Amino acid sequence: MKKFEFTFQALGTICSIVCIWENKQRLPALINECYQKMVTFEKEFSRFKRDSLLSSLNREKQMEVSDEFLSLIEKSREVFRLTNGYFNPLIDVRNIWYVHSFDTQIFEKKEWGENLDFESIKNYGNLIKLQPDMNLDFGSIAKGYLSEKISLFLQQKWWKNNFVNLWGDIYVSGVNLEWEKWKISIESPFWDTTPVHICELTNTSISTSGSYLRKWEIEGKKYHHLRNPFSKEAEKELVSVSIIHPFWYMTDALATACFAMGKKKAVDFCEKNGISYLFILQNGDIVKNIE
Repeated sequence: MKKFEFTFQALGTICSIVCIWENKQRLPALINECYQKMVTFEKEFSRFKRDSLLSSLNREKQMEVSDEFLSLIEKSREVFRLTNGYFNPLIDVRNIWYVHSFDTQIFEKKEWGENLDFESIKNYGNLIKLQPDMNLDFGSIAKGYLSEKISLFLQQKWWKNNFVNLWGDIYVSGVNLEWEKWKISIESPFWDTTPVHICELTNTSISTSGSYLRKWEIEGKKYHHLRNPFSKEAEKELVSVSIIHPFWYMTDALATACFAMGKKKAVDFCEKNGISYLFILQNGDIVKNIE
């Protein structure tokens, strides 16, 4: 068996796909299809593209959407309810200068209305209706969704042993080159090259959210992209949150929600709901229930 690895730029970040098989016959063509699926996905769900379906809906407040779009709404609603609102795709990070894609390093201050009443989003079949001052942002669930979609596509083409990493939102299927579970390293947020933990996973998803990468400072005040929907104060105790869950849409969204909750509430929430987690604190301590 051999390992075939492909790395490319998409979704405003670095994406990588690893497949295990005896040869790579037909694989490059399939990877190109994966890339095109990412491009198509971004055209529909990017808040940074003015002509995306998501941006159009946010402007018009009413629009017919695809089944995939509707599915993301429904999955978001499920996680919203599970977390008692700590995961909320109506959070508008433009209010903390995050108007443009992070890689541009352009931060623009604007005041936007913010309606966080997610339960009042209506749909009539595929017709979605937003309320005034609502702006959807699937940034905290979309990559988790897409990583499994890409993995399932490869599995359907008989590449059952694969690893899809969309910059920290990972789905693994089957086994690695040694015919063992995939080994996933959780990196230190303090730029230590030694991983803080190595997970052995198969047919499941893992996502990490943190305040140590997408952060900026404006007029002497520090910001990061993970907001608490119930407070204007940024979380300071947690630095990194990793969640493992068999359902693709849970890991990315729950990592975001747990970060917003803060350590105590997040630990209680995960223990109550049987969710596997690893939290890294600002002082370097690690709180986890994974082995």
